[in-house]
Amino acid sequence: MFPARRDYERMMTSLNTGVLVHEAASKNILWANPAACAMFGWTLEELKPLKAHHMSAQEKQYRREIGVAWLQSAVVHGSSRKKWKYRDKFGTDFLTDAHATHIVFDDGPVIMVEFRNIAEEVILQEELSRVSESLHRLMTYTSAGIVVLDGDDRIEDITPLAAGLFGRTPENLSGVHLEEVCRCDPRPSSDQVVTGLDAGSSVSIQMQVDKENGGVGWLAGELEIVGHDGTSSRVLTVRDVTERGEWQQRDAYQEANLQYLSRYHAMGDMAMILAHELGQPLAASTNYLSGLKARVSAETVDARSLAYGMDQIGKQLSRAAEIVSSVKRYVQRIEDTSTRMDLNDTVQEVLYFVRLRAAERGVRVYAHIPERNFYITGESVLIGQVIINLCVNALDEIVKPTTEIKELTLETGVDGAHAFVRIADRGSGTDGAVGGFVTKPFSDKEDGAGIGLIISEHIVERHGGSIDYAANEPRGTVVTVSFPFTH
Repeated sequence: MFPARRDYERMMTSLNTGVLVHEAASKNILWANPAACAMFGWTLEELKPLKAHHMSAQEKQYRREIGVAWLQSAVVHGSSRKKWKYRDKFGTDFLTDAHATHIVFDDGPVIMVEFRNIAEEVILQEELSRVSESLHRLMTYTSAGIVVLDGDDRIEDITPLAAGLFGRTPENLSGVHLEEVCRCDPRPSSDQVVTGLDAGSSVSIQMQVDKENGGVGWLAGELEIVGHDGTSSRVLTVRDVTERGEWQQRDAYQEANLQYLSRYHAMGDMAMILAHELGQPLAASTNYLSGLKARVSAETVDARSLAYGMDQIGKQLSRAAEIVSSVKRYVQRIEDTSTRMDLNDTVQEVLYFVRLRAAERGVRVYAHIPERNFYITGESVLIGQVIINLCVNALDEIVKPTTEIKELTLETGVDGAHAFVRIADRGSGTDGAVGGFVTKPFSDKEDGAGIGLIISEHIVERHGGSIDYAANEPRGTVVTVSFPFTH
């Protein structure tokens, strides 16, 4: 053996990193240093016959063909580096940073792979990354400005960041009353704030700031009394929450608009019902009166005819009064706010109007409502409008000539943590509804009879519920409206 070769082998043997020598052509293992044998738990003689799949992790990215391709890349390009996960004799995987180098020996070309276990380094790096991200989030969240106020709520001192949030410089704000640069809710001098500070608590204050471009910014503040050097100061910590404020403003607008649309259509619904339903008993009463007048004029009326006519007129007027009372009870609830309500009560209430619509169109309505309370939290009038709208849409489908069975089924029940209303028809089906969401209107009439499927979904979602559309075997649609159940 030549001295140079002995020196090389001694150097490889003393390394702490693992070294594998592969034949360049076959990729067979020719030699391994002691560090490599220790990592694998194999002796050199045991390592030599092993192939890549015997000593590599089982994940797809460490398949034998990928390992061979990596070694071949070193043959072609001279070297190749890769993170490779090996597997030891006992089946334990360990991740390495491996560097393959193409070397031409006197006996022929080989590939020398130097590798070191980096599993602990990866864990440490991941931990450092998590800590760094946490610190970044913390720094972002706490990137707040500080304002020191005197007893009259004038600015004694202010950091540049806080001054920038008010659109000023610290010099311009010294001695200025806080409410001269923003609108505070609650006001710093209010009893609510004073009481909170006296109790040793911090008080949240929302501030509205006018921007130079004419827009409005929002700041969130925490006012507290901080003791220092034997004295105390009123310290206000402020952060920019303009984006959240704008979102809340848009949400409030949409909420108000939804309420308006719902109530507008509710009143339209009631007006249509009054106009249609009152027309029948009033017309009948008019006919009976006309008949009585004709008989009186002809002097052919007798006591029994008069009593019968008056009795029929009374019945028709009672019918009209019943309709007016029902509509009045429903409309009076339009201003109700969200509260604990019985879903069955609301369904029974709207079922009256659904039956009226169904009767005039020759549709039978079957209702299955258990005699128990299904309590949910919501606005009864809005939920009632949703149910009416879905029922009207179902009726529109049922009255089509292609629908053979003219029936509408409505039932309520409880499924786990949710109370539900289920509306079923035997119409043409749910081609326009996929996965519980309406992808195109398939029976969404805007004739004053309902509030539209899109608005219905918004109302139900705002109540924490959902609307699901499914096929009704063998034909038709089942719509299920669910709300969180309140015990």
